Amino acid sequence: MAEPLCELACDAHCDLGESPVWDERNGGRLYFVDINGRRIHVYEPGTGAHRTIQLSPPVGTIVPTSDPSKLLAALECEVVEVDVETGEIGRLLATTTEEHGVFNYRFNDGKVSPQGSLLVGRMHAKWRDGKRGRLYALHPGTSDWSLVQEVMRPEEVHLPNGMAWDEAKGVVYFVDSGAESIVEYQTDDKGIMKRGPDGKLLARTVSHIPTNHKTVPDGMTIDADGNLWVALGESGSIVCYSAATGEELQRVALPVKRPTACTFGGPHLEHLYVTTRVETGEGASAHHGGLFRVTIPGVKGAAPAYKYPL
Repeated sequence: MAEPLCELACDAHCDLGESPVWDERNGGRLYFVDINGRRIHVYEPGTGAHRTIQLSPPVGTIVPTSDPSKLLAALECEVVEVDVETGEIGRLLATTTEEHGVFNYRFNDGKVSPQGSLLVGRMHAKWRDGKRGRLYALHPGTSDWSLVQEVMRPEEVHLPNGMAWDEAKGVVYFVDSGAESIVEYQTDDKGIMKRGPDGKLLARTVSHIPTNHKTVPDGMTIDADGNLWVALGESGSIVCYSAATGEELQRVALPVKRPTACTFGGPHLEHLYVTTRVETGEGASAHHGGLFRVTIPGVKGAAPAYKYPL
């Protein structure tokens, strides 16, 4: 079997690259963020064009919308529209209040469900010290934070991170980096984690590999065979797990040490794009903080990213 091919797609120089998302429109674009650099990156593989949109607050995640010219961006404590052509911030969709954790918190990873709801997590800056986050759902038409659904309370989630849906099974896979776990949740008619009659989330653990946070599962995507591809933080690799058994099926070494997230892209979703973060010291990898493109023989993505209806 041919070996995976890994190449530098875009030397983005991110401090903390995250949230890669493929949009098949506009000739095919790969959007990603630099959380600490407070930028949205726009990369066009067809032409090699690359530009950035500078924001004031940190940007935790971005998702495409039904309007090809607009993204939703979850900032430090707000969810807003961003015009990807002009870079202007538009409509405010939601903002947190103090009781929902403004201080030392920020939005982290998020994705749109097949039914069009935005799931987005909030994390505490001191999560390694045990400070816990939350997971929320923003449904189309919602413009008041009091109407935003709290999907997971702090006692149910530590550091909310990557998500991937399997529509045929009616489940969503969810990474909790703090718990070092990947969990399968049954979903409701909005694609949101469902609770049973006893009020508990209907869940099954796929993978739980404690390392005392030396390496942690981070961003995640799903392939056409229903397998999960996870950026394993601090490991220098992307790992494929069986969603059914949690077995590690494949591990792809990268030329950098600190991958953060991944998504499938390209005309046929034949490439796995991987964001990375900065490395320091004499042993820093070349092109750390860059966007990498991995081509794995026989592996393609399940579908382009779901869009949030505007």
